Amino acid sequence: MLTFDPEGMSAAQRQGDACVVCHKRWPRPRVRVGRFPDDMTALACADCAEALLPAPLATVVAFPAR
Repeated sequence: MLTFDPEGMSAAQRQGDACVVCHKRWPRPRVRVGRFPDDMTALACADCAEALLPAPLATVVAFPAR
């Protein structure tokens, strides 16, 4: 979980009404990407969240069929 510094962010970003990365307000950001030092949730739009969050590790490995 990432921790974001609220310094320099707008009130909309801190309150979850705008993406913490790109400031986009519509559609409203829905992906939880981290938190602020006061334990408030940091939200991002789907595009920015994809770039911020690491890709899940594959748990199933396919072997070639013989």
